[in-house]
Formats: sequence, C-alpha cells, structure tokens
Amino acid sequence: MIPSVNPTHSFLSPEERAAIAEIEATTSILQLVTRLTNMRFAGIAKFTDVEWIVCSVYDTANMGIHVDDVLDLETTLCSEFCINPHALFIPQVSQDGRFSTRPVVKQYAIESYAGAPIFLPDGRLFGALCALDSRAMLFDDPNLSETLSLFARLIGCIFFANLTAAEQ
Repeated sequence: MIPSVNPTHSFLSPEERAAIAEIEATTSILQLVTRLTNMRFAGIAKFTDVEWIVCSVYDTANMGIHVDDVLDLETTLCSEFCINPHALFIPQVSQDGRFSTRPVVKQYAIESYAGAPIFLPDGRLFGALCALDSRAMLFDDPNLSETLSLFARLIGCIFFANLTAAEQ
C-alpha cells in the first residue's frame, strides 16, 4: 500500500506538532539510534486505531518515508507493539515468514528492523521508535534492547509533558 499524504490535512494535532518541535533532541536521538543499530533509517511514528503516522525521521538511506506519511497500521512491523509491548529485532526480514509478506516490507525494501514501543507515562501506547535498513543486520549488542527502550521511554515522557502542558 502506498502511503497517502493529504497536504491540506495534518495527521498530527497542533499540540503533537509543538511537542515534536520542542524536542530539539529528536534528531540527535534518531541519529544515535542509527549509530547503535548500524542502520540508516530511524523514525518515530504515532499510532491511531488503524493508522501508522510518521512524526519524525532521520534517513540517510533515502528510504522514502517522510513526516506525515500514513500507512495502515496492520501492514507495518511496528504493529506488533499492539500485541507484544517489547522491543523487537528482526535481523533478516526476508527470512522471517511472520514478517516477510507484509506490504511495507516490499514497498520500502526493508531487510532489517529494530523497534521499541513508545508509551506515555500514563500507560497509553503512543507509537514506536524504529530503525530500518535494506541491508541485513546483526544485533549483537546485549544492551541494544534496553537502550532502544530507554530512548522510547524518554520520547514518551517528553511528548506527554508537552501534550499535558498544552491541555492546561
């Protein structure tokens, strides 16, 4: 499925946009994620009940995923966090029958995936922090899962603080 982008309608609320804009460290976090995973794409996505919406990207591989792109949530690898809320690492997607047939894998030539769910401090699942690459990867750092989860938690706390302040 090709992402649908409607330039006259933003999928992120003004509060969410402000929260993202205020996270000056977002780009730095995404750069760190690419260094930690040795992958060339990192992004933050928001989930709705049925959509995966791109909030922020760092993309040296030119994978073609852009801010405000929207995919059907169920077609994404990140949708796994709705079922199992733990970091997920897929070193070679093409060899994993559970994930290799998902439309997003073929659309963006995804061969490796690393991701962690982003939860807000009140327990709500906000979305995902993920890294992608068209190359297969070895995830041999024993601290990678914990580090990626810590970055996701930090992002969730910052979003929550900004969203809560905007509501008051």
